Amino acid sequence: MKRRLHIVLLLLGVISCFSSFTHPLKVTASLIEYNEDAKNIRVECKVFVDDFSQSIGRPMNVNNLSERDIKDIERYFREFYVVMVNGKKYPFEYDSSYYEKSFNVLTIKFYESDFTVKKGDKLEVKNALLFDVFGFLQSNRMELRFPPFFQSSYFESTKVKDAIEHTF
Repeated sequence: MKRRLHIVLLLLGVISCFSSFTHPLKVTASLIEYNEDAKNIRVECKVFVDDFSQSIGRPMNVNNLSERDIKDIERYFREFYVVMVNGKKYPFEYDSSYYEKSFNVLTIKFYESDFTVKKGDKLEVKNALLFDVFGFLQSNRMELRFPPFFQSSYFESTKVKDAIEHTF
């Protein structure tokens, strides 16, 4: 009976150890959308909170982000998520966020940036989010919407050096 109790306790310990690990999927999803009439782009990105906190280097209260949290988010995106047209880099300025607790996902929205593209312009997007922590396990999925040039294109970064280039 004592042996059986030890085995049950050992199994419960092993199960609780494995259940405490983070989710196995290492992915972000983002949208970059161009509005030709307003001459701007809108960017939003979904990240798993636990993964993103590791990349930032500390936990954040995602239900009520502090000024420090917001500055760290902007700094991180400036370094690891680059959108350029003809070599000009467009900055990310935090606008708002939404935390979906049941999925452990934080959606970060950035202010719309003045942005104009014309035929012949070259767009370049580099999304290296979370590769600094997860390396080859990380994958970043992006949807780009640039009407009237194209309605929707999907891309995936699976390496830190991956870049999307498009000439309009």
